[in-house]
Amino acid sequence: METVITIGAIDDEKMLLQSFANWFGSTPDIRLTATAASVDEYLAAGPDAPAIVLLDLDLGNFTDPAHNVAQLTATGRQVIVISVVKDRRWVVSATEAGAVAYVPKERDLNDLAGAIRAVHRGETPTSPEHAFLLSDDDRRGPALTPRERQILLGVAEGMTHTAIARRLGIEKSTVKTHLERVRQKYRDHGRPITSPGDYLKRVGEDPIRGGLS
Repeated sequence: METVITIGAIDDEKMLLQSFANWFGSTPDIRLTATAASVDEYLAAGPDAPAIVLLDLDLGNFTDPAHNVAQLTATGRQVIVISVVKDRRWVVSATEAGAVAYVPKERDLNDLAGAIRAVHRGETPTSPEHAFLLSDDDRRGPALTPRERQILLGVAEGMTHTAIARRLGIEKSTVKTHLERVRQKYRDHGRPITSPGDYLKRVGEDPIRGGLS
């Protein structure tokens, strides 16, 4: 008997979600069994929500795409990002946050199904559009992990290491370790952080969004 792959989808376009459900309902091996308009709504379903998730990069609640991916991957989900918006920075940051694939919404649904099957097999499929955006990354800043971005934003906002640690539920020493990695990455990037005011400058100069939630 052929294995049936269950997937979830996070998108605030109800007609699109219905189209996905109808189309995958006609495929022999993929079923859309959970949908949500936000990451928080999806995660509220608990462990029963499928491990493979289609995530729209440009949700109507204006949440940070990379942070959304990081929230999902932190629970063991595998994220395939989908979008009509081809924002290089969003796609690259979502990939760095752990997304395993990117499929533009204008692609054929058979292409999306192929990506889902590949992810289910443990592969990391790369569409031509994804490869192009990754190879042509023109961001100014170095590649930071989701946790490094959170801590950089906290320091830029004037929070103490103790306050950041309390907010994130981690040790103060861990905050210091991540912050030193941030500084090292900026040194390697040729834009060292040499004064407290530089943290805020880097956040303003680079596409660093999100928060400590």
